[in-house]
Amino acid sequence: MGMPKQPDDPNSLYSPFGETLHEIGFGEHDSFHHFELGTLFWSDVRLFGCYERIASVLPIADRNARPFLDADLEHFIIRFRIVLNDIAFVVRQLLPANARGINSPQGGGHPRNREVSFFELTKRLKAAGDAYSELASVLSHAAVWADPLRRQRDQIIHYKAKAVVFESSPLEYALLAAAGTEAIVSTPEGGARVVMHPVPKLVDDNLVGLYRFVHGDLDHAVRSYADRAGLKRRPAGTGTRISAIGIARFRERNNGKLTW
Repeated sequence: MGMPKQPDDPNSLYSPFGETLHEIGFGEHDSFHHFELGTLFWSDVRLFGCYERIASVLPIADRNARPFLDADLEHFIIRFRIVLNDIAFVVRQLLPANARGINSPQGGGHPRNREVSFFELTKRLKAAGDAYSELASVLSHAAVWADPLRRQRDQIIHYKAKAVVFESSPLEYALLAAAGTEAIVSTPEGGARVVMHPVPKLVDDNLVGLYRFVHGDLDHAVRSYADRAGLKRRPAGTGTRISAIGIARFRERNNGKLTW
């Protein structure tokens, strides 16, 4: 599997996954807008906005000049989980509406605001055996590297944890729980300290991993599933791209990691 070299547009990212969904929509339903991708692109834009707020202040040495970094880290972690669920929402649309054992989008209000849990869909696809093996395999692999962020998000949302930034090099953060139940590790001196995570690794490595997963591995799996299920694809010529504040800096900081 390979991916086209990034076109010369530093303010956007190519979206093979979106292009594939447009091709299936055009081939099966004569409409490249058949699949609802708007909420995923909306959440992508919000996540890249969080990225920009964090990455833009990392070179600043004076902590007083970056007073909102802790809140921005929490926001990034929460938004990352939202994007995962939006990915699951899109994947669910590919499956039969009455697919046995597969959960449908939940929640009231407008249909576009409904949600599918990424981790719940992964579990149910695995339980379905060979029916959706391509999708189950790629989502299961992604769930492993996404699980630490899932647990951090749950600490923030359900257990009132807060991010605390430590002035190391590079900057690190820890999640401190209201009940004092944060993770502790031993130090070489025989003491103990909270578990800390490098801030650049949180934002750069996870966002690179997300992009490569969605537009590489998942895109390939969707195409394989579509071929096996007999879903027609027709070139839509839409040239799908993601544009957002933060993408230029993201590409600059991660040059060479976004093509394969």
